[in-house]
Amino acid sequence: MTITAGFAASVRAPGPVFGTWMGTPHPIIAETISQTGLDFVIADGEHGAVSPHALLEILPAADRYSMPIVYRVAYNRPEYIRAAFDSGVAGVLVPMVNSAEQAAAAVAAAKYPPHGSRGMGAWRASNYYQDGANYIVRADDETVVILQVETVEAVRNVNAIAAVPGIDVLYLGPGDLALSQGVEPGLLHPSLLESYKTVVSAARQNGIKTGIDVASIEFMKEYASIGIELFSFRSDHFYILDGGRRAASQMRDCFQESVDSRSIQI
Repeated sequence: MTITAGFAASVRAPGPVFGTWMGTPHPIIAETISQTGLDFVIADGEHGAVSPHALLEILPAADRYSMPIVYRVAYNRPEYIRAAFDSGVAGVLVPMVNSAEQAAAAVAAAKYPPHGSRGMGAWRASNYYQDGANYIVRADDETVVILQVETVEAVRNVNAIAAVPGIDVLYLGPGDLALSQGVEPGLLHPSLLESYKTVVSAARQNGIKTGIDVASIEFMKEYASIGIELFSFRSDHFYILDGGRRAASQMRDCFQESVDSRSIQI
């Protein structure tokens, strides 16, 4: 089973899927973050520095450790979605989908006819056209389409959005949804929780998963209890800062303990 097919199967099966973010467009970051034991990595092309061209280096590095890469495109535009899939990503994350029409446009860009309008040219995804014919047959089933629900408008239209064929995950964006509702981002506000429940209900009725970006690990219990099953948490930037700060603190503490110990002995 290919990396993309395995990821698609895990997303469509019951049960949790855990991932993280990558905002630094470098193969060394991709190679190291792919060894975390997580289920997927989102390479961020909207609020991160990962351009479509950066996928050319990131994907081979992640492939070494069989890590599925989901690419968040900058905009819901077919050229971004098609280019990502042609490069060989396991899925796309499409931001700011606010209506069924916008959802249908994203799905169409991701799927080959008759289910969409994706064109010929899956250069890397088809192993440089060596597997072209077979790839076209498999691609729609082996790639994942994740749409972000992150505004009041999107929640209001979520039943129509979720009913669009070809969506695998409705992915909640807590930060932007909080701003859209006029509440403070980063908190588990009651109005946000009600919106999450609305999205989960619409997703369930259409046999698809709900995902969310986790601001605090403590929120996961609440999210799991309402039926969310796909999670992303933190990013490469966080791991570097958090690990570096803890190392600095530990070194200083250890040194000070040594100084204090010598002072006592004297």
